[in-house]
Amino acid sequence: MGKNVIEICRSADVVFLALHGSIGENGQLQAVFDCFGICYTGTGYTGSLLAMDKAISKELMRFNGIPTPDCKIFDLEKDSMANLLDGIGLPCVIKPCSCGSSIGVSIVKNMIELDSAIDYAKKYETRLLVEKMIEGHEFSVGVLDGKALPVIEIIPKAGFYDYKNKYQPGLTDEICPARISPVLTERLQGIAEKVHKALRLGDYSRIDFMVGKDESIYCLEANTLPGMTPTSLLPQEARAIGISYNQLCEKIMQLALRRKNTSCL
Repeated sequence: MGKNVIEICRSADVVFLALHGSIGENGQLQAVFDCFGICYTGTGYTGSLLAMDKAISKELMRFNGIPTPDCKIFDLEKDSMANLLDGIGLPCVIKPCSCGSSIGVSIVKNMIELDSAIDYAKKYETRLLVEKMIEGHEFSVGVLDGKALPVIEIIPKAGFYDYKNKYQPGLTDEICPARISPVLTERLQGIAEKVHKALRLGDYSRIDFMVGKDESIYCLEANTLPGMTPTSLLPQEARAIGISYNQLCEKIMQLALRRKNTSCL
C-alpha cells in the first residue's frame, strides 16, 4: 500500500474500490479500512474472505443447497499426486484456490494435459481446486442491493472464458439479456441472490454459472469486486434495465454511504 493512502482515504466520504487480486479481494484491504473507519464500496472483510477462498465458498454453497460442480481441494505440498483426480475424474478444471479473473485456470481433458495445468496453477498457489468440468453454456448474474440484474450470456469465440478471453476485446460475445427462457432466467437470478446472501456479500456482486445441456444449473463462483469498466459484464446487465454507467456507479456509492450511516445509528 502506497504512502499516505490511509490518510487520503480517511478524508473521503466514500472510497470506490476497484482493486483486483489478493489484497483487493481477499478482505485484507477491507479489514484495514474497517479499522480506520473508512467507508468503501462493495463487500466487507468477511464476505470478501469467504468468496475469495474457493474451499470455503464451495462448502458454504453446499451447506445452503446451492448447486455447484463436484470438486476437491488438493494441496501440492501435502497430498499425493496419485490421488489428484480421485472422485473427480476427467475432464476436470484445475484452478488456484484463491485467485480471480481465471488466472491459473486450465481445462484438463486427458492425462497429457494434466502436468502443464498443474505447473500453470502452482505459479500462483500450491493449494488447488480440482473441479468436475460441466459441459454447457456460461452465464453470469449481477446482484445489486440484494436483487438480481438481468442474466448475461458469455460465448467465447475459442476455448473457454479464460483471462485472455475476458480482457482482450473481440474474443468473446456477451449477450444481455441472455437468450434463455423466462423460467431459466428466474432460476439463475434466484440462485444468484441466494449465493449473494449465503456468502455475506455487500452492495453488489456478480455470480458465475454453467448451465448443462439439460438446463441443470451449477454455480462456479462469486465475484465481490466484478469488473466495472463501462463494457464490463455488470454494467452491461444494469444497462439492460435502463441504469446507465454513471447511475450504476452513483448507486453503488449511495449503498456504501447508507451502510455507513446505518452503522452509526
